[in-house]
Amino acid sequence: MELRADQFQRQLDTQPLARCYLLAGDEPLQVLEAADALRAAARAQGFDEREVLHAEPGFDWGQLASAGASLSLFAEKRMLEVHLTDKGPGKPGSAAISDYAKNAPDTTLLLIVATPLAASARKSAWYKAIVKAGVAMYAWPLPGSRMAQWVGQRARDNGLTLDRDAVALLAEQTEGNLLAAAQEIDRLALLHPQETIGAAEIEAAASDHTRFGIFDLPAKAMAGDTAGALRTLARLRAEGVDAVPITWALVREIRLLYQAALAARANRLDAMLGRIFMPPARKRQLGGAAGRADPAMLADLLRRAARLDQINKGAAAGRAWDELVTLTLRLSGKPARESAIIANRP
Repeated sequence: MELRADQFQRQLDTQPLARCYLLAGDEPLQVLEAADALRAAARAQGFDEREVLHAEPGFDWGQLASAGASLSLFAEKRMLEVHLTDKGPGKPGSAAISDYAKNAPDTTLLLIVATPLAASARKSAWYKAIVKAGVAMYAWPLPGSRMAQWVGQRARDNGLTLDRDAVALLAEQTEGNLLAAAQEIDRLALLHPQETIGAAEIEAAASDHTRFGIFDLPAKAMAGDTAGALRTLARLRAEGVDAVPITWALVREIRLLYQAALAARANRLDAMLGRIFMPPARKRQLGGAAGRADPAMLADLLRRAARLDQINKGAAAGRAWDELVTLTLRLSGKPARESAIIANRP
């Protein structure tokens, strides 16, 4: 079956575990939280062993069949995770996933975690095989009309009381970005336990905090504020923020700018911007940057970001913060050679 992100937890709570799951989408927070919920449910039902496979380029998809067929040495049941790159499984992977889904064993639960999937991938044989054998959840971007509802529910789930004005303001400030909204709700819950939060408290928190927020970084870089972007990155590192959500924020902005740059060159920028929910000022910034940006350079940045994702996962050698500096510099308009020099300074 196919589910939206807001349907997944209920399905998990009320239905037996399926043999196969695919969790993918445009909202990394919802994908991560769905995966965490599934892992917890699996552990509670005796899937005590977990094996993770990263389907990098050149990955031997025979490992999937072997892992599904082999018996666990330590547990009667186990969970098998396959993490796909943004390129998807490819032809060998498609065949391997389809075959596995048709013959999924009772003692192994398969979880496939993916980045946003193209429309063609959601029509592919491997996707349909997962839908038939188990559950496919896709986390679509949240419409602006539902952002306030999501913020209010998230706050209540975290024991935080927001009045109507506070909900509306926080929804507007986070601009449809669930990860940013969730982080701010967590912070407010710690700062204001058992209090009712109004718009004044949201504004006060924003004046000090959002200047150094994760999603302030790509906005400064895209605006060409190199010094400001680097200061923000340094502050995030000093505060102990993990490199993973910063990577997501940069990748999201680079991918959006790449799509806008392609649309600009095809004289379809206005139509593309018209389909995006974001404040008018952000649309103007994106449109201006798209007219200046080189799609080839942005495509290269997405490839670098994919490698950074592997570094974050421990699947590739490298220093994540150096890569973040390079991505920030390149997005802000610094040429490749100068970016490399600055990124490698001690």
